[in-house]
Amino acid sequence: MPSISLIFSCLFSLAVCLGLGGAARAGTLAAPGPNPNWTDMQQFEWYLGYMAQAASTCGTYNESAVLRQLARMSPFGSIGLGSVTGDGFAGPVCGRINNEAKELVADADKIRAYIEATYDCTAEECYGQRMVAWKSHSCAGSLTEYLARRQIESQISEVTISDVISGGHWDYHARIRLKSCDGSLYVEMKQSCRVERDYTRGDCEVAGVDGF
Repeated sequence: MPSISLIFSCLFSLAVCLGLGGAARAGTLAAPGPNPNWTDMQQFEWYLGYMAQAASTCGTYNESAVLRQLARMSPFGSIGLGSVTGDGFAGPVCGRINNEAKELVADADKIRAYIEATYDCTAEECYGQRMVAWKSHSCAGSLTEYLARRQIESQISEVTISDVISGGHWDYHARIRLKSCDGSLYVEMKQSCRVERDYTRGDCEVAGVDGF
């Protein structure tokens, strides 16, 4: 299972370019780390959420509160907030986590400005974002081909692709809301973006797709 040091070593050069300073070389993750298909900065946003929870676990509550606010501004940070499980960290690990949380908080203004520019929002307006910009997703091409085969492009009102952990690796679930019915079409894809399963819920009907 990857350590924070391995994750952050991949992000460090980009973070330095943004002037975000140094950070994690801390303990071991209690759950899979950020999705490797995300960009470096999306993984960094996830890391903010992870560190918010880790700092709280280690008793650095003021820094944890600042990092939590930053993480909530990003959909990837929100995922990171749920990535720390277990009873806590060993004492020496908490020492490193607390020091690195303080370093991140020292750059909070720069991180906040970056997130606001990335998501075109301000402060609390950024909270609760959903990753609905599905056409930039790594599996967008595969999903677009699938939707074309089903001939439902004109009926689509919203597409959301969620990342899920299955068997220790990342898969994807797409939810396609349709204008013509009260319900959705669901498409499950493997990490390779191959469509594994599709079904509808509610009163939606799509030719060739079974209801669930």
